[in-house]
Amino acid sequence: MKRISLILIFISTFALALISIGCERDDICAETTATTPHLIIRFYDNSNPDETKNVRRLSVRGINDDGTEREDIIFNTDSDSIVLPLRFQDEGVPVVSKFILEKDTDLRLDEDTSTNSNIDIIEITTTPKFEYVSRACGYKSIFESTSLISEVDTNNWISSITIINTTIENENEAHINIFH
Repeated sequence: MKRISLILIFISTFALALISIGCERDDICAETTATTPHLIIRFYDNSNPDETKNVRRLSVRGINDDGTEREDIIFNTDSDSIVLPLRFQDEGVPVVSKFILEKDTDLRLDEDTSTNSNIDIIEITTTPKFEYVSRACGYKSIFESTSLISEVDTNNWISSITIINTTIENENEAHINIFH
């Protein structure tokens, strides 16, 4: 019995050694490697444009091409910034990502029924460009020619939008400022 245990331990150790030797540095994509960036939006006070301002009870949902809503990306949070995923397909072909931004989310479970939610829809158009990162990480997308429109309704909570950078290639700073 001892002999079988020793043989199994030896085989296991040998197999682990082979696996370790077989992996090269470029076979593993490090967590610190920059990958496809998300869109970063900061919210600012419309009456004091230099000050960030939380959006009360913010929820964000995506909209599919057929107009149906996707699940919540962000649900009922107070925040002065959000991070959104952007859609991409073929390189060089403009792609539209639509989102519902709901302020003062009405949970219907709250006892406070004095607030009603306010929904604004934004439409972000970008043109993806693929950039090779490494053998292990593959490609990442960089988004160029970014534009954004907010659908107008009778009660917009978004006052204005400023695009800071039309190229989205990192997540180190905000790409779009929304004033409310």
